[in-house]
Amino acid sequence: MADFYPDLFQSLSSDAQELPMYRRLFELFRQNILSGRLSGAEKLPSSRDLSNQLGVSRNTVKTAYEQLIAEGYVQSRQGAGSFVTELPAELLQPESKPSVNSDRLPELSEKAHRLLQSQSMYPPGRLLLQPAVPALSDFPRKRWKRCISAAADNEALYSHPAEGYLPLRQQVARHLSAFRGMQVSPEQILITSGSQQGSYMIASLLTGQGDSVWIETPGYPGTEGVIRAAGAEVRHLHWQMLQQAKLPERGRLLFITPSRNFPLGHTLPLSARLEVLHWAEQNNSWLVEDDYDSEFAVGSPVTALFALSKERRVIYTGTFSRTMYPGLRLGYMVLPEVLVPLFRKARRFMDGGLSVVPQVAMARFMENGDYSRHIRKLRQLYLQRRQSLERLLAESGLKDFPVIDAGAGMHLVIKLSNDCDDQALVESLVQQGVGGRALSHYDRSCQPARGLVLGFTQDDDVEMARGVKIVTQAIRCLNLSCN
Repeated sequence: MADFYPDLFQSLSSDAQELPMYRRLFELFRQNILSGRLSGAEKLPSSRDLSNQLGVSRNTVKTAYEQLIAEGYVQSRQGAGSFVTELPAELLQPESKPSVNSDRLPELSEKAHRLLQSQSMYPPGRLLLQPAVPALSDFPRKRWKRCISAAADNEALYSHPAEGYLPLRQQVARHLSAFRGMQVSPEQILITSGSQQGSYMIASLLTGQGDSVWIETPGYPGTEGVIRAAGAEVRHLHWQMLQQAKLPERGRLLFITPSRNFPLGHTLPLSARLEVLHWAEQNNSWLVEDDYDSEFAVGSPVTALFALSKERRVIYTGTFSRTMYPGLRLGYMVLPEVLVPLFRKARRFMDGGLSVVPQVAMARFMENGDYSRHIRKLRQLYLQRRQSLERLLAESGLKDFPVIDAGAGMHLVIKLSNDCDDQALVESLVQQGVGGRALSHYDRSCQPARGLVLGFTQDDDVEMARGVKIVTQAIRCLNLSCN
């Protein structure tokens, strides 16, 4: 018998070498059947003839044929052989040059387009002076590993509560009582993968198309992205307007950081807090209190807005990413009792809840006191590193640039004049391994403030000095000046 399509198998020995031969043979036939090169009802050579032609074992060919038959590309006829399945011409996929529009995405929903327009907050990799990154070198790895190991043997692995592992919710309630003066029940707590998931759930469940959602500015840009993705209209409220209790006429949600504005560190006065609560009650609106790093405030943090809310118009969100490590992906929401059934039910439908093992480990880490000890250690460490950064900045030639007191936390803000291009400065710094952020990146007002947000939590004195030297040189090279 003459060789069957000799040119068909020229690429067989070179293509997809990581695949076994039978699979390569199957893929070759499949592609040529779908392209129409092998026409319907065309008879294929016997497994013996094809194995001789290709120099492979007969079992290899038989296995490929069996897969083709199983998936419907080939039909076996008793006593007659194997034949290409006849497929409607309109279903074939002939080989052709890529279309001019081949790189275009298929038609997407408005929500998908909003997601595509969202930007990543930080570049990957370890950078000096990067904000919002905890001191991972000081993380108690051995104690955490013991908790993870114990969690793997826990009977809780057999359950998967959507609202979160009950002992963890109990520990979070105790932590909030001790650190934030909040008296809440574990039933009000929903474990999340972090603040952004919580914000997305809130915006998805409590807003409709066209509803206005107000966000404090400057503020965390990730919040704006998830709200737009949920379909709501984003409005920005400058922190100075909040300080003066100059609030919008109406709005479905208001996202704020009343204890410590991010990234400026301003605390909302008591009078303004009470005005905000009154506004929410009068407008049937919800306040979302983001309490991202209150554990590291100097002295005792102010009472949470949630604790002041008699009408329970506040949803409180927190995260372990700042106190533990970002890759843990654990956070929580504290809900008014009236919202608990809705959010629990929605959680079951959305993703069914989070992995149980990290939740069990985190509950154990908190229960045995490791978490509170870790926070106390970090508070002292961050205070020392903050003082080191302030000293290095004062000695660097940048002493004329005012440093905004962010109230401890995890970063400092260097104020620049309004004609400075802080985005260009940051791009230059990132290329040199420094992860500062532009203050204008967080500010959505008409005239965004200019400055440089520098973290100090993960760097020792040597690393910090190297980072400050790079920052100083970059500012001078760009010929920036402050007021």
